Amino acid sequence: MLALSRSTTRKSPRCFSSFVFNPENFSNPNLPKNLNVIDVPVTLATDESLKGFGKIVHHPDEFTVEKKNFEITPWPVSGWRQLDPGTGDEAGTTEGDFDVEWKGDYFYGHNLAIATENNFYLDGMAKLPELCSHDETNNAMTSDKDSIYLWMSDYHPCGAQLFFPEKPIPFVVNLGPNTTGDDVRPEDMCAFYVPAGKGVYFHPSTWHNGVYTHSDHGKVRFLTRQSRVHARVGVSWAAEFNSILRVSLSL
Repeated sequence: MLALSRSTTRKSPRCFSSFVFNPENFSNPNLPKNLNVIDVPVTLATDESLKGFGKIVHHPDEFTVEKKNFEITPWPVSGWRQLDPGTGDEAGTTEGDFDVEWKGDYFYGHNLAIATENNFYLDGMAKLPELCSHDETNNAMTSDKDSIYLWMSDYHPCGAQLFFPEKPIPFVVNLGPNTTGDDVRPEDMCAFYVPAGKGVYFHPSTWHNGVYTHSDHGKVRFLTRQSRVHARVGVSWAAEFNSILRVSLSL
């Protein structure tokens, strides 16, 4: 097993994989065997520890476009003329339910806030892909659901995103800084434990994917709020780095 090391020398793979995050692949990816396991450190989520990534949310209405503190990224122009002032960010936000649930060894997310068929994701697993099963009868004995194995991450160039649980339970997020851009690497990722009763807000282009909960909580519903455009850019750790990230679901 590998531990993350913070390298000062960045080398982009540039040999990007052919993995496509379409509805079929996102919910049922064909993941390779014998992936390198990289442990991601987990820290308590606070405004200080989340600096550069986002903020702790104390109430779901804390960040909104009406309050002018929910970040929407103005869309770039294709030519040399500039955007007219106050345009390019007027679509606002969309919001709705984001459901997460363990099904056997698989952890799925379903984003009901966006108008698309590409909104059902395999967000993680309880162990290496070749050992996973949907059979829930044996999972209690065979799965270590105190951790989650993450095969991908993504970011939204169009704006920020907020998650707030319907019930006051703790959860975990795995984030990478928006300063890395598309040259993100596994060692850029940091995990944060969000305490019960709190939510989280990500800045635009912050690498993430879902919100992760312990199987003891069953099916969990979150409120999510994000740019109505919902542009998404993904990285497959499995396909591009032959790796999978392991994140503890507790401190």
